[in-house]
Amino acid sequence: MTARSDENRPSYSSSLLSIFSTSRTSDKYQLLHENIDQAFLVVTLPKGQIVDANLNSVKMLGHTRAELCNIKLNTLIEHTNLDNTIDDILLTPTGTRTRYDMVPIRIRSGEIKNFNLQCFRSHTNEQLILIFMYDANDSTSMKANNKNDLSPLIALESLTDLLQNPADDNIVISTTICKSLLDAEEVAIYTAELEPGFGLLASTNSDNVFPEYIAATDDCVGTSLFTWKNGSMTQSIFGRVARNKGYEVVLAQPLGYETSCTGMLVAVFRKGNQIDDVTEIRLSVAARILNSLLELGGHWQSAVVHTSEIETLEQHWHTLMETTGDGIFSVSTEGDISRVNSLAGTLLGYQLDEIQHMHISDVLVASPPVVGTIQKSLEQRETYTSHNVTLIRRDGQEIHVLLRAVPIYDKNRQVTGGLIAIQDNSEHKAMEAKTHHLEQRALLGDLSAIFAHEIRNPLNGITTGLQYLQMQLKSADPLQEPVESILEEAARINRLLQDILLIVKPTELKIERTSMEDCMVALANRWRERLQRRDISIEVESVSKIPLALADNVQIEQVVTNLISNAMHAMEPDGGAITITVQPSKPQLELRGEHVVINIGDTGPGMTPEVLERIFDPFFTTRQAGTGLGLAISQRIVNAHRGTIKVQSWPTVGTVFTIVLPAAIQEEHA
Repeated sequence: MTARSDENRPSYSSSLLSIFSTSRTSDKYQLLHENIDQAFLVVTLPKGQIVDANLNSVKMLGHTRAELCNIKLNTLIEHTNLDNTIDDILLTPTGTRTRYDMVPIRIRSGEIKNFNLQCFRSHTNEQLILIFMYDANDSTSMKANNKNDLSPLIALESLTDLLQNPADDNIVISTTICKSLLDAEEVAIYTAELEPGFGLLASTNSDNVFPEYIAATDDCVGTSLFTWKNGSMTQSIFGRVARNKGYEVVLAQPLGYETSCTGMLVAVFRKGNQIDDVTEIRLSVAARILNSLLELGGHWQSAVVHTSEIETLEQHWHTLMETTGDGIFSVSTEGDISRVNSLAGTLLGYQLDEIQHMHISDVLVASPPVVGTIQKSLEQRETYTSHNVTLIRRDGQEIHVLLRAVPIYDKNRQVTGGLIAIQDNSEHKAMEAKTHHLEQRALLGDLSAIFAHEIRNPLNGITTGLQYLQMQLKSADPLQEPVESILEEAARINRLLQDILLIVKPTELKIERTSMEDCMVALANRWRERLQRRDISIEVESVSKIPLALADNVQIEQVVTNLISNAMHAMEPDGGAITITVQPSKPQLELRGEHVVINIGDTGPGMTPEVLERIFDPFFTTRQAGTGLGLAISQRIVNAHRGTIKVQSWPTVGTVFTIVLPAAIQEEHA
């Protein structure tokens, strides 16, 4: 016994399996498969149970159909050295055909005969195997399976394949297939129109054999097969057309359901002897497939239209989402994010693929919280608007936004979710802050002029007079102490005037390529002895490959000196530690290019949120002896460097000032 692949055989077998799975209980199916010359068995998987056999297989094996349908394949085939063969048959891959030669099968009489088997398993019905049997000793047996005998099955397979692959031209293709299936001269398909009647949908003939329109009252219209033969009387338009064109027979099979006619399959023949029961059965089977094909085509066309509409709406939505100046979220009633545009992700520091399907409360982190208010407004079918919401970005930074939320309704006016829009309000906030700062600067400028002209000159006169008086008094004179106190206050006022002049006058910088690491180390060394007397340590930490900064070394030292001094006073009398770190930084959102970052941290008592909010305001101080201008001057110096200075503080933990300066590498890139 040998097995071999037979891929060049005509692909007809899947049609028989398809018909078997849908129509095997009908008389039409029985008539069709009994007219197949080849003996065949239909076997189920995975047990190998025989479920059908045609008349030729009954004759060949001697068993009745009922007997064959009560046994399994391994009972029929002799087991001697064939266990693997049976397994191979039952494991026939989907869509393949395999031929086995000289397979011993015990027929009903007890005689063992050799058969050649051809096994087929289709794509459309994976649980069935079709086995054709040929007498191995009959040389004509295999030859009986010729293309002409199998052409109807090939046509049926092609027709059923159209159901698996919806396309615009399937109906046109089906007419050619039906022509081959019926061995007809020409074939046409009609479908019902809005007007009472039927219009020509497709045909195999372009020579006006078939009329374009058939009235609903025509004799051919009905729910059963219409037959016209040459010589018979009929009022149907097909009778007149057929006689004029030289046709002998017209068959019109209704399409639709038992009680309605939604179309017709019409075939014309030149020879009357072509028509028999098998032809009518084939016509009926083809009509049923065409009816499904027309319904599928309608659904498919509708699906194509709807898909196109959905794609268009989707494109419009995407365009609108990506071109708007707001960050947009689409959320469900539970708050789950279903859609989001790229600007929303950018504003809050998320990638689109990670923000989708998150909960809105995990993204819109606000101080104070705002998500609960939004959801309540949506539930109440109200629009929510807030002009000043502070959101916390993913990186912890704050962003000021204008926030709006509107409900989304379904066709029944039920709320299904909402659209949330956020608009960056930071520029407006920044403009307000800048305006406020400029107003303060203008005020301080005016004050400096007053101090310079109205206070400083008299103050110098007072100081000179007090110094002269101090020189005239004896060292033990009781007036020495009050005079000394007045001189100290005069000196403090003079320092205040100097600080005011520093903050209001333009800052003149001498920008150089400077090593911030070397600068901080030198500064720490100068402060170390003074800090040690107060039980405060100071250390400088840095990483490798720190770029040079574009900075005025003297001015930056003034800034850091002020920060060290403030930290020292904050940690008295308990002591603590000051740590200065220097490191490079990649480009930031608010600053372009690479930078050098200096962190000055202490272990002092920290600051409250109220203090942090005003820490850089001129004249604001928490020290009795302070002027409140040191940090304002420091900020002005850093800003003049095109850098930034920020502060973070935690009560009882400590404070960290962060200075960011442009790196000298920017100059190389420019």
